[in-house]
Amino acid sequence: MSNKNKCLSIVLGLAFVQGIMANTPNENVEEFDIDSIVLIEEELTIELGFDTAKYLPSDFDAYAFPTDVQSINYIDANDEIELNIDTEKYLPENFNAFAKN
Repeated sequence: MSNKNKCLSIVLGLAFVQGIMANTPNENVEEFDIDSIVLIEEELTIELGFDTAKYLPSDFDAYAFPTDVQSINYIDANDEIELNIDTEKYLPENFNAFAKN
């Protein structure tokens, strides 16, 4: 046999053995318990740079659900919103937002 045939025979034999070994179950495998993982949660604190207590009511709770649904102010999609801003000071003369370029 030539060296090429010997090398090819060895490689194919090893591949065949690996294929046989892959189907054999490993008896020493331990069962993994997902509950054994310890989860460490880092508490995230956001520093806004100012004291929010000055601007919020004393009984303010961001996570509290409103008990009175009637107290929620909704904006109807059909209502026009007035901004009460004089835009003439900030826009060029004869400005038309709806004009085509």
